[in-house]
Amino acid sequence: MQSSNEFYRELAAGRLLLAFQPVVWLPDSSRVLYYEGLLRQDAARGGEAYPLASLESHPLMRELDRAVVLCVIDCLRRDERLRLGCNISARSAIVDPFWFGILKALREAPSVAARLVIEITESATPPSIEAASEFVLALRELGCRVAIDDFGAGLGTLEFIRQTRPDIVKIDKGYIQRARGEANSVQTLGHLVQLCKTLAPCVIIEGVESAADQGLASACGGEWGQGYLFGRPQVERLGRACRLQRPQPELCAPNQA
Repeated sequence: MQSSNEFYRELAAGRLLLAFQPVVWLPDSSRVLYYEGLLRQDAARGGEAYPLASLESHPLMRELDRAVVLCVIDCLRRDERLRLGCNISARSAIVDPFWFGILKALREAPSVAARLVIEITESATPPSIEAASEFVLALRELGCRVAIDDFGAGLGTLEFIRQTRPDIVKIDKGYIQRARGEANSVQTLGHLVQLCKTLAPCVIIEGVESAADQGLASACGGEWGQGYLFGRPQVERLGRACRLQRPQPELCAPNQA
């Protein structure tokens, strides 16, 4: 298990970084919606995923989420052509002093906020649906887009999505994996895509790994996809490694205005 002490050492030493993977339009994969930043350890260099589950229930998860968001914001500031996304735990989906500095920075840089996608994972429950709704509303008022990640795989509920009204719903890769060899699962995926389209204007099918998967996703009504077929996560995709650093106190202080 990833210990809290080890996490702090890796974060402080700059040994955690983001590998970016494209989200593409299924009819033409050269059309990229945005690149998602996925956490990796330096030694993995885009391969093995970071063991987030070991921190999910720990208060340090919020520290990690904040570091990831600040790293992505820095990338967006450096290159106005980029559109980037990143994951945060549902446990972080609450407007409180932990986020005041980031919200202030986004308010002061609307062109950055407009190119940022915050993906809320389903692997944990939010503090409350009301708090999560307020969090999503605050981000959307700043111009950010909000996605629900891995829909159908975790603890999220339709009521949570109905109330938060995200811009994007991402269907967990398990659905297309099961649909590869099961007719009933193909039907399930098709129904899920149609349901998600009633909940958000953009639906992404995750786990597209082959041309057959791409055709299956399209046949089930999918328009956007993400997976190894379109590119593996790469730490140098943006031209330089995006390394996480522990946020400085001045970046996290409440807005006094």
